[in-house]
Amino acid sequence: MRTGVFGQLLNYYRFWLNSKPIGGHGIHSPYVYNLYTEVIEPDKKEKVFDKIEEYRKELKGCGISVIRKSIGESTNSGYRGEEVSLRKIATSVAIPKHLGRLLYRLIQNYQPKTIIELGTSVGISTMYIAHDNSKASIFTIEGDEAVLGIAQNRFRKNGLTNIQTLSGVFDEQLPRILSELNSVDFVFIDGDHNGRSLINYFNLLLPKINEKTVIIVDDIRWSKNMEKAWDYICANAKVSISIDLFRCGILIFEKGIAKQHFALRYGPY
Repeated sequence: MRTGVFGQLLNYYRFWLNSKPIGGHGIHSPYVYNLYTEVIEPDKKEKVFDKIEEYRKELKGCGISVIRKSIGESTNSGYRGEEVSLRKIATSVAIPKHLGRLLYRLIQNYQPKTIIELGTSVGISTMYIAHDNSKASIFTIEGDEAVLGIAQNRFRKNGLTNIQTLSGVFDEQLPRILSELNSVDFVFIDGDHNGRSLINYFNLLLPKINEKTVIIVDDIRWSKNMEKAWDYICANAKVSISIDLFRCGILIFEKGIAKQHFALRYGPY
């Protein structure tokens, strides 16, 4: 069950008390300080952002509805079999602009060659990942065929030819992708807000990570079981640095760095 408004306010109060302020003051890890001040915090606008946000604007003004066939924990977009407008998906489900920009900057910083996204939705997050990153191989999985079709059309229109889309259950499609890869450089986990599922996806990914792998987990405070799953993953011995940005979390596996956890204020938080 999703955490209610009061629970989210309490979560934010606790986060605010324990987090480092905007500006990077109090971050004693050189690696994290540089990542925060040079990649996470800056919000330089890139030309491609307008193209992506124009697509979001189009969806918000669209009167088309689709029948949801979602697999996984229900979201604000509705439930399985329910008719929902693309306007509602673009407004309530697609990642917000500040998170999309963060994904873009992280990709530009780390230059990953192999990327996996769990939860394509209408493709806004995928576009932030794929633009200006034509040399990477991107695999994105979506449990809703109707919604995935909308995303695929936009990828073709924008000439994003390095995206391989897959429809189906994450538990089935993720192992198939991983079986064909030697390692994975970047992962964005969204689309199934269930703590037990999150831990399962993480365990599936573990054998394929390398010391340069970065994993982003969205909606870490969606529910109590998501919070517990996030804490469980952060404690894994292979995770060298975990960063809590309130809405999402970043996992880093760099070797030679003392294991540390950071709560950092970013964007609207």
